[in-house]
Amino acid sequence: MKLATTFNALLNELRGAYEHCSFTYSDPTQSFRACVRNHFRGGAKQYGVYIVRSHTQVLYIGKGGTVSNDGSLKGQDIIERLRNVRDSRIAADAWLRELLIRGHPLQVECFMWSRPKSPAFLEALLLQTYLNQHHNLPQKNRSL
Repeated sequence: MKLATTFNALLNELRGAYEHCSFTYSDPTQSFRACVRNHFRGGAKQYGVYIVRSHTQVLYIGKGGTVSNDGSLKGQDIIERLRNVRDSRIAADAWLRELLIRGHPLQVECFMWSRPKSPAFLEALLLQTYLNQHHNLPQKNRSL
């Protein structure tokens, strides 16, 4: 893969290379955890990276899963990471609700794969490309 020079160009490359999906969280009275559960019906493990945006602003880039010594994917997948506690004390519902109340509806985009590929590598690539272009990290990647 030729490395993209802009964050949006990299996203477009990832959209062409990996299975991806997105969903919107727009109702602060609804549980974000329930929104994730409803979007990922079927319960199959989904490993990869995810991006949380408000309107056009990228707020957070995260990963779900790690690669074990034998090359298999393990650990918390995207679904579990999205529904997990943040910063060891803030529930996902409260964390995402705060972001939602501050601005526009949240868009969550996920890139997933089943073959061994390091989610940490693609997360780092997304963060580095974002940093190169904007000279800082997304707001919530800096605050955790």
